[in-house]
Amino acid sequence: MKTIILFGLRRSGNHYLISKILQQYTNFVHINDTKLSYNKYDKYKNINAHTERIDEEWIGFKGVECVVISMEDQIIDFNELEKFNNISDCHILMLLRCPYTNLSSAWTAYRKKTTIAITTIFMWEIYAKIFINDNNLIKILYDEYISNSEYQTKILNKIGITEPKNLNNSHAIQWQESSFKHENKNKSRQIYKSLNNCACCDDKQFIELFENTNVNILWDKIMKLRF
Repeated sequence: MKTIILFGLRRSGNHYLISKILQQYTNFVHINDTKLSYNKYDKYKNINAHTERIDEEWIGFKGVECVVISMEDQIIDFNELEKFNNISDCHILMLLRCPYTNLSSAWTAYRKKTTIAITTIFMWEIYAKIFINDNNLIKILYDEYISNSEYQTKILNKIGITEPKNLNNSHAIQWQESSFKHENKNKSRQIYKSLNNCACCDDKQFIELFENTNVNILWDKIMKLRF
């Protein structure tokens, strides 16, 4: 059984990535937006699977080909994560998206709630620092993943999917379509944008959210480290 543990921020493309992984399997379980726990993993791996997906709790996944455990906006507990090191065919992923498109999506979807936006920026900076400095995770840059089929294949190879099936970009899992409804579906999705040309660049309140942050410095470092 393949175990995928994914950390990502809301509105950063988590469900798009998960969709592409799950399309490789016919027998899987997706445990979404839960708290990572080795003890619960150890318990539920021995309980037969009865449904493919659950939100905010654990379910059995005995006998499946792949279990995906995804967590959004969570501080990573590396001590807990270390307990998974001895599990065969277990892969730890971190997904990061351009901060300006990530926050533009959240800003629109959550109706310009400043508290949510500030939290998103705070978490993006934490994830960005891990993305830059931690070499033990499989790091995925969403902007490249969605635009580069060779990069998609490379990522799937890293998690042991050596001969990936053709990916259906119109296939959507639960919650994935919500990430599209606030965007013009006649336009390609925004990638690799700057603060000056992202979707919310004309919104003064949005621009002010980035004042006194290190987002631009961190994003520049990530861009220089690409591939």
